[in-house]
Amino acid sequence: MSKPKAPSSPIMLAMVICDTVIDDRISGKKSLIGLFDAIGTTTMPCRVNELHVFVALTEGYGQREIRLRCIASESDEELFGTATVIEFPDPLSVVEINLGFRGCEFPEPGEYRFQLYVDQTMLCERKFRVSKVAGFAGDTNGDE
Repeated sequence: MSKPKAPSSPIMLAMVICDTVIDDRISGKKSLIGLFDAIGTTTMPCRVNELHVFVALTEGYGQREIRLRCIASESDEELFGTATVIEFPDPLSVVEINLGFRGCEFPEPGEYRFQLYVDQTMLCERKFRVSKVAGFAGDTNGDE
């Protein structure tokens, strides 16, 4: 008798960095507010009060452990992260996850990455940049 196949990795449909995610409890729809792939700041280190990473996955089986970590690209140093268990009711389901962080600090200008792991295997990564800029009105991502 053959062994059952180990579940394959889910497929990534979306990985979006944003300021906030609004979840409409009635319709089940999500609204992603303030999408970005760069942060401009007047001082370093840069502190972001709140940011969210919205992830949508499909073709998963059963319970899976996911881990999201934010690293400095140059050093691979982890700045912050989180882990949770998600459930795929069936392989055709789309599982949406809102991973929120508060008080995120980026020590210097440069490239950073969010890396998503499923059961200890990296599924996807999303890069973004932190830049030091001259002071300006309306700076909402850095120096908060």
